[in-house]
Amino acid sequence: MFRSMRVRTCPCGHTRSHPEVAQDPEYTLWGWIQLSMLGITPLPDRIVFRCRRCGKSLGVSRDPALLRKRAKPDAPAPPPPPPPSEEPTP
Repeated sequence: MFRSMRVRTCPCGHTRSHPEVAQDPEYTLWGWIQLSMLGITPLPDRIVFRCRRCGKSLGVSRDPALLRKRAKPDAPAPPPPPPPSEEPTP
């Protein structure tokens, strides 16, 4: 009744979660216009998981959470809190 999902691997033996597998965003025509001419980072149309060694695609994702994560670059880390002052309290 239920089919077991086979984990896709490339000829190198890598899966989607391997560090050698890149998440390449792909954009629509309007997305490329925004990116190249206007300097706006658009929301990707889909994310392609591709092995960096052999170049084989391991699948495509259109998960909205993953697309939003790829569209927004990582925010810089907040500055560390200032050290506590060493003033004596009366």
